[in-house]
Amino acid sequence: MCGIAGFFNPSGISPQDNVLSSMAQALAHRGPDHQGLFQDRCCALAYRRLSVIDLAGGNQPVVHEPSGAVLVFNGEIYNYQPLRAELASLGHVFRTHSDSEVLLAAYLQWGDKCLRRLVGMFAFAVWTPRTQTLFLARDRMGKKPLFYTILPNGTLIFASEIKAILHFPGVQRAMNPLAMDRLLDYGFNLAPDTFLQGISQVPPAHALLADGNGHRTAPYWDIPMDRPVAKISEDEAAEGLRHHLVEAVRDRLVADVPVASYLSGGIDSSSVTGLYAHLSNAPVHTLSIAFEDAGYDERHFARMASSSFGTSHHEFLCTIAEKEIEKLVWHLESPMVTLLNLPLYLLSKQIRDMGFKVVLSGDGADEILGGYDYFKLLKLMDFIGRNESVGRANLLRRVFPGITSQQQAWMQYAALKGYPAAHPALPYRFQAFQFKGQLMSDAFVNRLLPVIQERDEELPTVPGDRSLMDQALYLETKMRLPNLTLALADTMSMANSVELRSPFMDHRLVEYVFSLPSHLKMRGLNEKYLLKKSFRTFLPPAISQRRKQPLAPPSKWFVRMFRDMIGDVLSASTVRDKGYFRPEFTDHMLREFDADSLMDYSGVIIVALFVHLFDDLFVSAKSPRGC
Repeated sequence: MCGIAGFFNPSGISPQDNVLSSMAQALAHRGPDHQGLFQDRCCALAYRRLSVIDLAGGNQPVVHEPSGAVLVFNGEIYNYQPLRAELASLGHVFRTHSDSEVLLAAYLQWGDKCLRRLVGMFAFAVWTPRTQTLFLARDRMGKKPLFYTILPNGTLIFASEIKAILHFPGVQRAMNPLAMDRLLDYGFNLAPDTFLQGISQVPPAHALLADGNGHRTAPYWDIPMDRPVAKISEDEAAEGLRHHLVEAVRDRLVADVPVASYLSGGIDSSSVTGLYAHLSNAPVHTLSIAFEDAGYDERHFARMASSSFGTSHHEFLCTIAEKEIEKLVWHLESPMVTLLNLPLYLLSKQIRDMGFKVVLSGDGADEILGGYDYFKLLKLMDFIGRNESVGRANLLRRVFPGITSQQQAWMQYAALKGYPAAHPALPYRFQAFQFKGQLMSDAFVNRLLPVIQERDEELPTVPGDRSLMDQALYLETKMRLPNLTLALADTMSMANSVELRSPFMDHRLVEYVFSLPSHLKMRGLNEKYLLKKSFRTFLPPAISQRRKQPLAPPSKWFVRMFRDMIGDVLSASTVRDKGYFRPEFTDHMLREFDADSLMDYSGVIIVALFVHLFDDLFVSAKSPRGC
């Protein structure tokens, strides 16, 4: 696991050792163990290493002496050992035992078709002097980030994080209004855009080739939605899911350093941890975080799972110093509408303090197996809409516990039915940001209006012959997963030099799940039905049948804890100067919060806070800064 960066211009680049080194230093948290630089007439590459595999011989850049090709690589190739054996049989000679040297040989042997043979998470660059081409690629699910921009003179600059790109002279800083608009609709932005105009992402499952004729981006994989849905029994499907998860966990234990596991006590992390414990001959170390003011406490379930699998369990309470709040935004490189980044950041900090560089997680199960309430809501709204009645609408009480009567449920249905629908299967269509119109300033709306039509084609194209739930899961996997869930997992773990591995994101497991009938993923309103069935005899019953609990700490607790800082960041003069929000409304929200009003504005206050902090760190700053 590492950080990579570089720049390329087919017309030649001037010697800029200080710029390249500065870009590498901006990624030092991703790779504190080693720095490597390469530069020739047209291309410069930088690398920061977190040593996990082949500790003695795995440094980069990797140079293929016969051809002069050079690779920098962030991630892990879990099937590198069988690939190495195959490539050796084809005449390739290896000097190290690293997966990075195997990856370069695979690219030289098979070109971009090597991507289809890789099992893992990766973002890498290969410079080939003979053909004067720079090849960039990103893994199928979008686990590892890869950003780039192109200057007016044709120079392409890329890096694992935006902050490294900003160290290159001439890169502009301006907020992308479309990204902000999406944030308030979905809770995240969509690739290839970023929150900085002109800086893009290589999308998941895509490769970019740059040469003297410019650059071209193309996909190499997608979720196979065109396959017939498998005719399979529940028992066979459950056994198949368990088999795929066992193999995914086994692959992710390949490391030359110890591996730990996050354990919340939910079914996702408990399944991963339990399989790890069964596959390991050594005691497994597990870690969980608790929230004093959350209104719920999962420690009992985490301890139950730990006891069941005999792990060495550790836990701690969520607490963070004010000086670290900026770090959450600095590492994430985007604003947030929730506090999901806080526990993930603290977990990785704690696991690193325990001496671990690698940790397993249950990330991704909710997105591919239907674990969120908005999947239930989508299913309910479709069911009610087919035969509208007060009785059917009353089912909404299963999702909204605050509804106390059938009439209230009917009114809720009518309100939700009126929400605009960009796509009938969009999971977030009933989760509109309540105060968007009141929050945005007139000046920002005016910036948005000339480009708003660009959002018309932003949703992924979904094959329409699959069920509504399958279409929703597809949209979730293409939208929320790479743009929020996996981005948070990567940035918050690498902020503390920790490699996070997510077995549920094995692309073969994902393909298998999407080959199954949708009713196996959510049976009625029973979320993650297939996963529960797969592990019902493996996990303690209290865990295998649990409803999902959110990981994020409560927003009211956060606003109370940092009220003075929030007041400074969102002072009326600052809000007016930055121009994103209406100062009258931000002042109103803060007054209502202080008065303990029935209207809970804490979530909106957090959105405004993180947008302002992002502006301070990445837009208004005239030069790169650290945190």
